[in-house]
Amino acid sequence: MSASFHEKEALRNQRDAVRSVNRYLPCFVMKRMGTKETLMQCRMVIMVGLPTGAPCGVPRSRQTEENGMKRNGFALLVALVCLAVGNAHAVKTRGIASDGASATHLAHLAQHLYATDLHGTGNYLKVRMDAKDSYVLGHLEQADQFVLLALQNGYAKVVVTQSADTSPDSWVGLAGWVDADYIDCPCNDAQYAGAASVTQPAAPEGTPIPKAAVGEYIFASGAGAWSTSLVLLPDGAFVGVFGDSDMGDTGADYPNGIHYFCMFRGQFGGLQPVGDHAYAMTLAALLPEPAQDHIADGVLYIASEAYGIAGGSTFLLYTPEALLSEVSKDFLLWMHHPEPAPGETLGCYALFNQQTGDTFFSEY
Repeated sequence: MSASFHEKEALRNQRDAVRSVNRYLPCFVMKRMGTKETLMQCRMVIMVGLPTGAPCGVPRSRQTEENGMKRNGFALLVALVCLAVGNAHAVKTRGIASDGASATHLAHLAQHLYATDLHGTGNYLKVRMDAKDSYVLGHLEQADQFVLLALQNGYAKVVVTQSADTSPDSWVGLAGWVDADYIDCPCNDAQYAGAASVTQPAAPEGTPIPKAAVGEYIFASGAGAWSTSLVLLPDGAFVGVFGDSDMGDTGADYPNGIHYFCMFRGQFGGLQPVGDHAYAMTLAALLPEPAQDHIADGVLYIASEAYGIAGGSTFLLYTPEALLSEVSKDFLLWMHHPEPAPGETLGCYALFNQQTGDTFFSEY
Protein backbone atom coordinates (compact mmCIF):
# COMPACT_ATOMS: atom_id res chain seq x y z
CA MET A 1 0.00 0.00 0.00
CA SER A 2 1.29 3.46 -0.84
CA ALA A 3 1.78 6.23 1.70
CA SER A 4 -0.79 8.35 -0.11
CA PHE A 5 -3.42 5.65 0.43
CA HIS A 6 -2.80 5.63 4.18
CA GLU A 7 -2.82 9.41 4.32
CA LYS A 8 -6.20 9.46 2.58
CA GLU A 9 -7.43 6.73 4.90
CA ALA A 10 -6.31 8.78 7.91
CA LEU A 11 -8.20 11.80 6.57
CA ARG A 12 -11.31 9.70 6.10
CA ASN A 13 -10.98 8.43 9.68
CA GLN A 14 -10.65 12.00 10.98
CA ARG A 15 -13.81 12.98 9.10
CA ASP A 16 -15.60 9.94 10.55
CA ALA A 17 -14.50 10.98 14.04
CA VAL A 18 -15.84 14.50 13.54
CA ARG A 19 -19.13 13.10 12.27
CA SER A 20 -19.34 10.88 15.35
CA VAL A 21 -18.83 13.87 17.66
CA ASN A 22 -21.47 15.86 15.77
CA ARG A 23 -23.85 12.91 16.06
CA TYR A 24 -23.36 12.43 19.80
CA LEU A 25 -22.90 16.04 20.87
CA PRO A 26 -26.68 16.59 21.38
CA CYS A 27 -26.57 13.77 23.94
CA PHE A 28 -24.02 15.73 25.97
CA VAL A 29 -25.97 18.95 25.68
CA MET A 30 -29.38 17.45 26.51
CA LYS A 31 -28.30 15.25 29.38
CA ARG A 32 -26.21 17.99 31.08
CA MET A 33 -23.85 15.46 32.66
CA GLY A 34 -21.56 16.18 35.60
CA THR A 35 -17.81 15.49 35.62
CA LYS A 36 -17.85 11.79 36.46
CA GLU A 37 -20.87 11.03 34.29
CA THR A 38 -19.45 13.05 31.41
CA LEU A 39 -16.26 11.02 31.40
CA MET A 40 -18.30 7.81 31.36
CA GLN A 41 -20.35 9.14 28.45
CA CYS A 42 -17.15 10.13 26.65
CA ARG A 43 -15.88 6.57 26.98
CA MET A 44 -19.17 5.27 25.61
CA VAL A 45 -19.01 7.62 22.62
CA ILE A 46 -15.44 6.56 21.90
CA MET A 47 -16.40 2.90 21.92
CA VAL A 48 -19.50 3.44 19.81
CA GLY A 49 -17.95 5.89 17.38
CA LEU A 50 -14.81 3.92 16.50
CA PRO A 51 -14.97 1.45 13.62
CA THR A 52 -14.39 -2.13 14.74
CA GLY A 53 -13.17 -3.70 11.49
CA ALA A 54 -9.86 -3.25 9.66
CA PRO A 55 -9.76 -0.96 6.65
CA CYS A 56 -9.89 -3.10 3.53
CA GLY A 57 -6.44 -4.27 2.44
CA VAL A 58 -4.52 -2.92 5.48
CA PRO A 59 -2.17 -5.45 7.12
CA ARG A 60 -2.88 -6.40 10.79
CA SER A 61 0.17 -4.57 12.14
CA ARG A 62 -0.72 -1.42 10.24
CA GLN A 63 -4.35 -1.77 11.38
CA THR A 64 -3.33 -1.93 15.03
CA GLU A 65 -1.13 1.12 14.73
CA GLU A 66 -3.73 3.16 12.90
CA ASN A 67 -6.54 2.12 15.28
CA GLY A 68 -4.38 3.32 18.16
CA MET A 69 -3.83 6.66 16.46
CA LYS A 70 -7.54 6.98 15.74
CA ARG A 71 -8.44 6.19 19.34
CA ASN A 72 -5.99 8.75 20.69
CA GLY A 73 -7.10 11.44 18.26
CA PHE A 74 -10.78 10.73 18.78
CA ALA A 75 -10.41 10.59 22.57
CA LEU A 76 -8.67 13.98 22.52
CA LEU A 77 -11.39 15.47 20.33
CA VAL A 78 -14.19 14.12 22.54
CA ALA A 79 -12.37 15.27 25.69
CA LEU A 80 -12.21 18.80 24.27
CA VAL A 81 -15.92 18.68 23.46
CA CYS A 82 -16.73 17.45 26.98
CA LEU A 83 -14.60 20.19 28.48
CA ALA A 84 -16.30 22.84 26.38
CA VAL A 85 -19.78 21.59 27.28
CA GLY A 86 -18.88 21.30 30.97
CA ASN A 87 -17.57 24.86 31.09
CA ALA A 88 -20.79 26.10 29.52
CA HIS A 89 -22.67 24.75 32.54
CA ALA A 90 -20.71 26.64 35.18
CA VAL A 91 -20.44 30.41 34.86
CA LYS A 92 -20.29 32.30 38.15
CA THR A 93 -22.30 35.48 38.27
CA ARG A 94 -20.84 39.00 38.42
CA GLY A 95 -17.28 37.75 37.93
CA ILE A 96 -17.10 36.15 41.39
CA ALA A 97 -13.52 35.00 41.93
CA SER A 98 -12.97 35.05 45.72
CA ASP A 99 -14.61 34.10 49.00
CA GLY A 100 -15.12 37.79 49.74
CA ALA A 101 -16.97 38.32 46.48
CA SER A 102 -19.15 35.27 47.23
CA ALA A 103 -20.03 36.65 50.66
CA THR A 104 -20.93 40.04 49.15
CA HIS A 105 -23.10 38.34 46.56
CA LEU A 106 -24.88 36.27 49.21
CA ALA A 107 -25.60 39.40 51.25
CA HIS A 108 -27.08 41.07 48.19
CA LEU A 109 -29.30 38.09 47.39
CA ALA A 110 -30.79 38.45 50.89
CA GLN A 111 -32.67 41.45 49.47
CA HIS A 112 -34.35 39.13 46.97
CA LEU A 113 -35.92 36.50 49.23
CA TYR A 114 -39.10 35.11 47.67
CA ALA A 115 -38.29 36.89 44.42
CA THR A 116 -39.50 35.26 41.22
CA ASP A 117 -37.25 37.12 38.75
CA LEU A 118 -33.90 35.51 39.61
CA HIS A 119 -32.12 33.22 37.16
CA GLY A 120 -29.36 30.66 37.00
CA THR A 121 -26.21 31.69 35.14
CA GLY A 122 -25.64 28.29 33.56
CA ASN A 123 -27.19 24.91 32.94
CA TYR A 124 -26.90 21.73 34.98
CA LEU A 125 -26.70 23.59 38.31
CA LYS A 126 -26.79 20.97 41.05
CA VAL A 127 -29.76 21.15 43.41
CA ARG A 128 -28.60 19.54 46.66
CA MET A 129 -30.46 18.15 49.64
CA ASP A 130 -28.56 20.30 52.17
CA ALA A 131 -26.64 23.58 52.12
CA LYS A 132 -23.33 21.78 51.64
CA ASP A 133 -21.71 19.19 49.40
CA SER A 134 -24.56 16.70 49.72
CA TYR A 135 -26.86 14.43 47.72
CA VAL A 136 -27.93 15.88 44.36
CA LEU A 137 -31.72 15.90 43.96
CA GLY A 138 -31.83 17.30 40.43
CA HIS A 139 -30.46 20.08 38.27
CA LEU A 140 -31.54 23.66 37.61
CA GLU A 141 -31.42 24.95 34.05
CA GLN A 142 -31.27 28.51 32.74
CA ALA A 143 -34.77 28.28 31.28
CA ASP A 144 -36.38 27.16 34.57
CA GLN A 145 -38.31 29.57 36.78
CA PHE A 146 -37.85 29.41 40.55
CA VAL A 147 -38.36 31.24 43.84
CA LEU A 148 -35.58 32.00 46.32
CA LEU A 149 -36.55 30.61 49.75
CA ALA A 150 -33.46 30.97 51.95
CA LEU A 151 -29.70 31.55 52.05
CA GLN A 152 -27.15 29.59 54.07
CA ASN A 153 -23.45 28.69 53.93
CA GLY A 154 -23.01 30.15 50.47
CA TYR A 155 -26.03 28.25 49.12
CA ALA A 156 -29.43 29.46 47.93
CA LYS A 157 -32.53 27.40 48.62
CA VAL A 158 -34.87 27.45 45.63
CA VAL A 159 -38.07 25.81 44.51
CA VAL A 160 -38.81 25.32 40.82
CA THR A 161 -42.16 26.85 39.85
CA GLN A 162 -41.89 26.17 36.12
CA SER A 163 -39.66 23.56 34.50
CA ALA A 164 -38.82 24.32 30.88
CA ASP A 165 -39.49 21.71 28.21
CA THR A 166 -35.76 21.64 27.49
CA SER A 167 -34.85 20.82 31.12
CA PRO A 168 -34.17 17.09 31.45
CA ASP A 169 -33.64 16.94 35.22
CA SER A 170 -35.90 19.49 36.91
CA TRP A 171 -39.60 19.52 37.73
CA VAL A 172 -42.24 21.70 39.34
CA GLY A 173 -41.79 21.48 43.10
CA LEU A 174 -38.09 20.54 43.00
CA ALA A 175 -36.71 22.25 46.12
CA GLY A 176 -33.13 22.25 47.34
CA TRP A 177 -29.86 24.14 47.67
CA VAL A 178 -27.88 25.60 44.77
CA ASP A 179 -24.45 27.25 44.98
CA ALA A 180 -25.43 30.92 45.28
CA ASP A 181 -22.51 31.99 43.09
CA TYR A 182 -24.54 30.75 40.12
CA ILE A 183 -27.77 32.62 40.96
CA ASP A 184 -28.13 36.18 39.65
CA CYS A 185 -30.66 38.99 39.97
CA PRO A 186 -31.87 41.68 37.53
CA CYS A 187 -30.20 44.52 39.46
CA ASN A 188 -28.02 46.97 37.55
CA ASP A 189 -24.41 47.58 38.55
CA ALA A 190 -25.25 50.48 40.87
CA GLN A 191 -27.94 48.53 42.69
CA TYR A 192 -25.68 45.49 42.98
CA ALA A 193 -22.84 47.61 44.38
CA GLY A 194 -25.16 49.21 46.94
CA ALA A 195 -24.95 52.67 45.39
CA ALA A 196 -28.64 52.61 44.50
CA SER A 197 -31.66 51.07 46.18
CA VAL A 198 -32.90 47.69 45.02
CA THR A 199 -36.27 47.81 43.32
CA GLN A 200 -38.67 45.87 45.46
CA PRO A 201 -41.17 43.59 43.72
CA ALA A 202 -44.79 44.67 43.66
CA ALA A 203 -47.01 43.38 46.44
CA PRO A 204 -48.45 39.97 45.58
CA GLU A 205 -51.84 40.07 43.93
CA GLY A 206 -53.06 36.89 45.58
CA THR A 207 -53.82 36.09 49.19
CA PRO A 208 -50.98 37.42 51.39
CA ILE A 209 -49.63 34.66 53.63
CA PRO A 210 -48.04 35.57 57.00
CA LYS A 211 -44.32 35.91 56.32
CA ALA A 212 -43.30 33.31 58.89
CA ALA A 213 -45.70 30.78 57.36
CA VAL A 214 -44.08 30.92 53.92
CA GLY A 215 -41.95 27.89 53.13
CA GLU A 216 -41.94 24.10 52.95
CA TYR A 217 -44.55 21.72 54.35
CA ILE A 218 -44.53 17.92 54.46
CA PHE A 219 -47.42 15.44 54.58
CA ALA A 220 -46.29 11.91 55.46
CA SER A 221 -47.10 9.11 57.86
CA GLY A 222 -43.59 8.48 59.08
CA ALA A 223 -43.89 4.91 57.78
CA GLY A 224 -43.90 3.73 54.20
CA ALA A 225 -42.20 5.20 51.17
CA TRP A 226 -44.66 7.99 50.43
CA SER A 227 -44.88 11.73 51.07
CA THR A 228 -46.19 14.98 49.63
CA SER A 229 -44.02 18.07 49.88
CA LEU A 230 -45.44 21.53 49.31
CA VAL A 231 -43.92 25.02 49.22
CA LEU A 232 -46.29 27.81 50.23
CA LEU A 233 -45.43 31.18 48.65
CA PRO A 234 -46.17 34.72 49.92
CA ASP A 235 -49.12 35.28 47.56
CA GLY A 236 -50.88 32.04 48.50
CA ALA A 237 -49.59 30.14 45.49
CA PHE A 238 -47.96 26.77 46.07
CA VAL A 239 -46.01 24.09 44.23
CA GLY A 240 -45.50 20.51 45.32
CA VAL A 241 -44.60 16.90 44.59
CA PHE A 242 -46.22 13.62 45.63
CA GLY A 243 -44.40 10.30 45.46
CA ASP A 244 -45.20 6.76 46.62
CA SER A 245 -42.97 3.78 45.86
CA ASP A 246 -44.10 0.16 46.01
CA MET A 247 -41.04 -1.91 45.16
CA GLY A 248 -42.82 -5.17 45.98
CA ASP A 249 -45.44 -4.77 43.26
CA THR A 250 -43.65 -5.96 40.14
CA GLY A 251 -44.39 -7.29 36.67
CA ALA A 252 -42.57 -8.69 33.69
CA ASP A 253 -41.95 -5.20 32.27
CA TYR A 254 -41.28 -3.51 35.61
CA PRO A 255 -39.21 -5.85 37.85
CA ASN A 256 -38.17 -2.96 40.10
CA GLY A 257 -41.67 -2.05 41.26
CA ILE A 258 -44.14 0.81 40.89
CA HIS A 259 -43.81 4.51 41.69
CA TYR A 260 -46.87 6.78 41.89
CA PHE A 261 -46.12 10.45 41.26
CA CYS A 262 -47.65 13.88 40.83
CA MET A 263 -46.08 17.31 40.34
CA PHE A 264 -48.54 20.13 40.92
CA ARG A 265 -49.11 23.82 41.47
CA GLY A 266 -52.06 25.75 42.85
CA GLN A 267 -53.43 28.80 44.61
CA PHE A 268 -55.05 29.46 47.98
CA GLY A 269 -57.36 32.45 48.42
CA GLY A 270 -59.69 34.19 50.83
CA LEU A 271 -57.38 34.10 53.89
CA GLN A 272 -59.36 34.98 57.00
CA PRO A 273 -58.33 34.78 60.68
CA VAL A 274 -60.05 32.13 62.79
CA GLY A 275 -59.52 32.85 66.46
CA ASP A 276 -56.04 33.91 67.55
CA HIS A 277 -53.91 31.11 66.11
CA ALA A 278 -55.36 29.98 62.78
CA TYR A 279 -56.44 31.21 59.35
CA ALA A 280 -59.08 29.78 57.04
CA MET A 281 -58.57 29.80 53.28
CA THR A 282 -60.05 28.19 50.22
CA LEU A 283 -58.42 26.17 47.45
CA ALA A 284 -58.83 28.44 44.44
CA ALA A 285 -56.90 26.26 41.99
CA LEU A 286 -55.09 22.92 41.82
CA LEU A 287 -53.21 22.15 38.60
CA PRO A 288 -51.34 18.85 38.33
CA GLU A 289 -48.55 18.92 35.75
CA PRO A 290 -49.45 16.87 32.64
CA ALA A 291 -47.89 13.41 32.93
CA GLN A 292 -48.24 9.94 31.46
CA ASP A 293 -47.68 6.47 32.82
CA HIS A 294 -44.36 5.07 31.65
CA ILE A 295 -41.65 2.53 32.42
CA ALA A 296 -38.05 3.57 33.10
CA ASP A 297 -35.16 1.59 34.60
CA GLY A 298 -37.50 -1.30 35.32
CA VAL A 299 -39.95 0.86 37.31
CA LEU A 300 -43.56 1.50 36.30
CA TYR A 301 -44.34 5.18 36.90
CA ILE A 302 -48.05 5.92 37.35
CA ALA A 303 -49.40 9.48 37.22
CA SER A 304 -51.44 10.18 40.34
CA GLU A 305 -53.11 13.08 42.18
CA ALA A 306 -51.81 15.67 44.64
CA TYR A 307 -52.38 13.52 47.70
CA GLY A 308 -53.23 15.63 50.73
CA ILE A 309 -54.50 18.56 48.67
CA ALA A 310 -56.81 16.82 46.22
CA GLY A 311 -60.33 16.39 47.57
CA GLY A 312 -60.13 19.53 49.70
CA SER A 313 -61.86 22.86 49.28
CA THR A 314 -61.22 24.63 52.60
CA PHE A 315 -58.01 24.59 54.63
CA LEU A 316 -56.86 25.85 58.02
CA LEU A 317 -53.40 27.34 58.43
CA TYR A 318 -52.38 26.93 62.07
CA THR A 319 -49.66 29.02 63.75
CA PRO A 320 -47.08 27.53 66.14
CA GLU A 321 -49.03 28.99 69.09
CA ALA A 322 -52.17 26.96 68.35
CA LEU A 323 -53.31 24.82 71.27
CA LEU A 324 -53.42 21.10 70.48
CA SER A 325 -56.57 20.85 72.57
CA GLU A 326 -58.31 22.98 69.91
CA VAL A 327 -57.42 20.97 66.79
CA SER A 328 -59.34 18.00 65.39
CA LYS A 329 -58.69 14.32 66.07
CA ASP A 330 -57.69 13.84 62.43
CA PHE A 331 -55.05 16.52 62.91
CA LEU A 332 -53.67 14.81 66.02
CA LEU A 333 -53.64 11.47 64.21
CA TRP A 334 -51.07 12.78 61.73
CA MET A 335 -49.04 14.13 64.65
CA HIS A 336 -49.05 10.68 66.30
CA HIS A 337 -50.01 12.60 69.41
CA PRO A 338 -53.50 11.51 70.52
CA GLU A 339 -53.44 12.92 74.07
CA PRO A 340 -51.81 16.36 74.28
CA ALA A 341 -50.95 17.83 77.64
CA PRO A 342 -53.00 20.80 78.93
CA GLY A 343 -51.76 24.02 77.35
CA GLU A 344 -49.50 22.20 74.87
CA THR A 345 -48.97 24.11 71.63
CA LEU A 346 -48.30 23.00 68.08
CA GLY A 347 -44.79 24.47 67.84
CA CYS A 348 -44.78 24.87 64.03
CA TYR A 349 -47.03 25.96 61.19
CA ALA A 350 -49.46 23.37 59.83
CA LEU A 351 -51.85 23.20 56.89
CA PHE A 352 -55.03 21.17 57.56
CA ASN A 353 -57.35 19.87 54.82
CA GLN A 354 -60.80 20.12 56.43
CA GLN A 355 -62.44 17.73 53.98
CA THR A 356 -59.92 14.86 54.12
CA GLY A 357 -58.27 15.45 57.49
CA ASP A 358 -54.80 15.38 55.87
CA THR A 359 -52.22 17.63 57.51
CA PHE A 360 -48.99 19.22 56.31
CA PHE A 361 -46.37 20.38 58.82
CA SER A 362 -43.64 22.99 58.38
CA GLU A 363 -41.39 20.89 60.64
CA TYR A 364 -41.52 17.15 60.33
